[in-house]
Amino acid sequence: MECIAQIGDGAFTPSHMSWHQSLPANQYTRLVEEADVIVSHAGMGSAITALQTATPIVMLPRRQEAGEHNTDHQMATARWLEEKPGVFIAWDEGELGKRIAEAQAWSLQGAALEPFAPSSFTNRLAPRLQIWTRAT
Repeated sequence: MECIAQIGDGAFTPSHMSWHQSLPANQYTRLVEEADVIVSHAGMGSAITALQTATPIVMLPRRQEAGEHNTDHQMATARWLEEKPGVFIAWDEGELGKRIAEAQAWSLQGAALEPFAPSSFTNRLAPRLQIWTRAT
């Protein structure tokens, strides 16, 4: 199995996998489309890309108490995403292997995230937007 990492600006560089400090959006999306599983922090960009491409994602949220982030917003994001199809949350490093195995065994079966909100939502939103735009 090939592993490719996008590592950002941190000091750590992997020695047992290919890695990039940063990837252009189109190259990142292509790699996600080709991947069997994505492993990521609990960032919305990663989740949205994985869901749009129907690629299972394992998320390990960054935690404030561990000095990984300045707030616990990733914990809240992970709790919100936890019930979404194809999203597997590892709440700590000890759960990571189990969640990766679950993601590898799971298939979205074409249930990719739609690029637009469902009409049931937009139909409810449209009248409120019309009122708001008339008021401005």
